[in-house]
Parts: sequence; C-alpha cells; structure tokens
Amino acid sequence: MDEEIAEIIRQHGWYAANVNDADPPFLYTIGLMERCKHPEFIIFGIDADSAYTLFAGLIADIQRGQTYSENGVRTIELGGDKHQVGFRRVHPTQHPLYLGFAMGFLTNSGRIGELSAMQAFWPDDKGRFPFDTGCDIAVYNLQPRLDIGLTPREIREFERRWQ
Repeated sequence: MDEEIAEIIRQHGWYAANVNDADPPFLYTIGLMERCKHPEFIIFGIDADSAYTLFAGLIADIQRGQTYSENGVRTIELGGDKHQVGFRRVHPTQHPLYLGFAMGFLTNSGRIGELSAMQAFWPDDKGRFPFDTGCDIAVYNLQPRLDIGLTPREIREFERRWQ
C-alpha cells in the first residue's frame, strides 16, 4: 500500500485516503507536506466525492499561492458556488488515530514526526461550525474535533488496543 500511495503522489502530487468504514467516514490527504509544503487536510461526515472535490479545489488554491495553514473560516469557491469552510489544526495526539498512512509516508521519506494537518469543517444550516457555540448537534456529531488533544488516559487506551 505504501508504494501505491507513493506512486500516486509522484504522478498526481497528492493522494486521497478514503476511510469509509469509520463512523463517521472521513477522507484525508497524503503528500501535501512533501509536494506543496502545506499541512495535510482531513474532513469528516461528507461523501468522498464532495470531500475530494473540496480538497482538489483547496490544493489548486495552494498551487496559486493561497494557504490554509491557520485556524479560521474561509470562503471557498467551487464550481462557481461559494462555501464557508472552517479550519483547525489537528492536535498531534490525534495523528495516529486518523492519519496513519500520512505518518507512514513521511516516515518513509525520512521525515519522522513532522506531520502537520488541518481539519476542514462544514457548517450547519445556520452557518455555525462544530467549534462554534450553538452548532446543530447532528452536524457537531459528524465532525469530531481533532484540534482537541487526547488525554494521557485516552492515549494509553489507544496504544493498548493497537499493540
């Protein structure tokens, strides 16, 4: 799998890892740190095609000089439509749980421990994001907050499950 990912990154500049058997499903990028000098992206709770389209648009923006490496809300234009997208930096304690192939890719590139990622969020029907007070609970539940670090107990529990 690692060589397949590396080959797609060589050919196309990035790889989309689709984790559709998780609840909620998510999609994340691999290769942006290597090819674009930009943090990877991860998004939860939307279909893979929509997530891929969003990431392709963000990457095209990055190639034109934009950056999405800071927390905030940005207006993104996709296919002539404008969308609000929230961004939060993923806490490093969350990396092993959600970004394993991205970690492996950087490790194989000699960049152990250098992973950086931004979580993209979509708003509820009133424009509130999971990091905003009053966000619709259904929207909140589909987008786990990876910007919040795990406790030492949570880290130990994760490590025990994967040993």
